[in-house]
Amino acid sequence: MYKVFAGSFKSRENAQERSAFLRTKGIQSFIVSANISGETWFRVQAGAFTSRENAENRVNEIKTNTGINAFIATENGSSTKTSGTVSSPRFIDLNPTSILGPTQLSAEKMNAFVRSINPNAPLLGELYKRFGEYYGIRGDVAFAQAMQETGYFRFTGDVRNVQNNFAGIGATGGGARGASFSTPEEGVLAHLQHLYAYASTAPLPNTYPLVDPRFDLVNRGSATTWTALNGKWAVPGTTYGQSILNLYRRMAQS
Repeated sequence: MYKVFAGSFKSRENAQERSAFLRTKGIQSFIVSANISGETWFRVQAGAFTSRENAENRVNEIKTNTGINAFIATENGSSTKTSGTVSSPRFIDLNPTSILGPTQLSAEKMNAFVRSINPNAPLLGELYKRFGEYYGIRGDVAFAQAMQETGYFRFTGDVRNVQNNFAGIGATGGGARGASFSTPEEGVLAHLQHLYAYASTAPLPNTYPLVDPRFDLVNRGSATTWTALNGKWAVPGTTYGQSILNLYRRMAQS
């Protein structure tokens, strides 16, 4: 059996919002819960097929009509193997592609890795995990992106540490310092919102205020994978996404 899912969220509210959005596009779905790495996730199921070809057709239909990258989970008896944006709970995915998906690394692992390189790095792992889960974004890979943008939070480029700008938002070169945020929490929130703008065309969930000042400047859904950020988040940035993923793999294997 090939099941098609159009999102996986830590919050049932976010899953309900995704399901409602799909209905506006004529795609029926319902919410099922799944245990991933000991945590409950709410998946938005949009079909089940005995043929993988039919499942892939549904994935393409969802992408065409909504801009959402759906994924396929195959079931055989009691075992489940997932492909696409969410990985099997039995292993850490070292080759993630989609920006959307569950955060697999713990906050403690993220913090320990960056502190092994920069002992004075702020402990932001919990914020990246929390907001990543809320928006359905890989918070651990976003954490790797933040390390790349800030030089492991040393802030040796145009952005200064007092700005709490961990993603280089608005720092367009030539000495432009970019956006500033009042707290580290707000800075991480802006980072995840900016990624959400690139990765999804769905409405931004509204539990948290919009703090990303460049959210509306993004061509929504124009970069659903990390390597698709090449030339968008960083210019020319021909290997920008690959560098983020390499750094994530180092952290995951540490």
